Amino acid sequence: MVISDFFPYLEVAFEARGLQRQDFAYLDTGFDGFLMIPHTFVSSLGDPDFVSRSELGDSSLTYGADFPGEIRIVGLGQAMKGGITCLGNDWILGLGILNKFTVVFDHGRTVNIDE
Repeated sequence: MVISDFFPYLEVAFEARGLQRQDFAYLDTGFDGFLMIPHTFVSSLGDPDFVSRSELGDSSLTYGADFPGEIRIVGLGQAMKGGITCLGNDWILGLGILNKFTVVFDHGRTVNIDE
């Protein structure tokens, strides 16, 4: 089990095209994807494998560069394959990963995640 006192964030790591990075990602149960990272990573990753279309909370559409990769929650088991989307300025962990775990948002103080 991992307990994060940095509510509502978890430390995650990814690897795509030989690039490895680690940071804290906001847990977003409204995001159906796997991991979103800042758009500035496109310059390190190159041309995307595909471009995804996402609908934002205000119903507008936006497009992100997508790359296959491996995503790992720091402190838990092995990395999982999933899509990494370069869009915006933040790290966001979505349901593509969160649905594989038991996640407890504990009274706005901690996030507990278990395999």
